Amino acid sequence: MANKPTKKRVRLYGVQRTAHNRSKYERSRSDDRYHSWRWTKESRAFRESHPLCEECLKKGLYVPSEVVDHIIPIAIHDFWDESNWQALCAKCNAAKGNRDKKIINGRQ
Repeated sequence: MANKPTKKRVRLYGVQRTAHNRSKYERSRSDDRYHSWRWTKESRAFRESHPLCEECLKKGLYVPSEVVDHIIPIAIHDFWDESNWQALCAKCNAAKGNRDKKIINGRQ
């Protein structure tokens, strides 16, 4: 029975590797708040007290909430103001995020 051929890595000496452009993967400083212990704890508590998607409830649907959304975008309003939070399902959050981007960019 034949053996599987070994893979051999070829190094090109004298050829410089190009650095990856990681700028498109880096998040802005404001997004670090979403990964903080405080946000994890407070958003979990908020979702426990608001278990259903608020947008779906307006339509008469009972869909579990998955994320805490800022009603007024954080670029305009305070990040930690709980009166600016709402519990949404992933679908409603994506739709609202698209609407917010259009408003912020001035394309209503």
